[in-house]
Amino acid sequence: MRKVELEPALRNPKRAFGAHLREYRKLAGKRQKELATILGWSVSKISMVERGERPASEDFARAADNALGAEGGLLARWRETVEQAGRWPVWLAQLVEIEQRADMLRAWEPLIIPGMLQTERYARAVFRGRPGTTPDLVEQGVTARLNRQRILEWENGPTLWAVLDEGVLTRPIGSEEVMAEQLAHLAVMDDHPRVHVRILPHDAWLTTGLQGAFMLAGGPEMPDTAYIESITLSQITADPGRVLEVKSRYEMLHGDALPRRASLHLIEEKAKRWK
Repeated sequence: MRKVELEPALRNPKRAFGAHLREYRKLAGKRQKELATILGWSVSKISMVERGERPASEDFARAADNALGAEGGLLARWRETVEQAGRWPVWLAQLVEIEQRADMLRAWEPLIIPGMLQTERYARAVFRGRPGTTPDLVEQGVTARLNRQRILEWENGPTLWAVLDEGVLTRPIGSEEVMAEQLAHLAVMDDHPRVHVRILPHDAWLTTGLQGAFMLAGGPEMPDTAYIESITLSQITADPGRVLEVKSRYEMLHGDALPRRASLHLIEEKAKRWK
């Protein structure tokens, strides 16, 4: 069981407030039953809020703040998480939670470097390409993406297997300098004990992954889940039939990808060309 206390920026909003509530309750020396009695809620409801399984209203946050003697601190945390929830699409909050619970992540990317492996400047260039975006939205997107990457730094974080189409290494994003930096970072990340990068070469002649990017997540305390990405719609599903189809596609892509040493050599070769 993963026992990592998440930083607020890495939790989804409901789980973030639940963690704050639990922290303030323990600081006040109260058990869930005591807080439930004061607020007129059941213990199960308090427990669900702390686990991030039930949203908290402003009235609840204010009452809990008073009951725990938080002097406005807990209410401020609630407002922060509400603001965060307004910035995050529902699917992104779900994806972050899935990534944090998983022991294994398997990703396929035919167009760009996977978000978990992007540099800050590469990510910024990607977000700038969205129609109707603003500088503030770009920076929010970049911050969220870099925060998501921190799970790779956890001592007991997930293992990431990423299969990239060779075209990802030659598609210009940002600038030549940005691309050189990004590919150098990709080569460095391949030395990470839990990060494995494989390149699907052009001469594989494989069409299995042309439909778009996807990621598979699995772990002992969660159902196997697939995240399927498209231009206008991102989907998360644990439906066994759809997950099996995505798994089959991943196995085909991974099976035709270059082995580690050849993949790393190709990444380093393309990085030199960008320089």
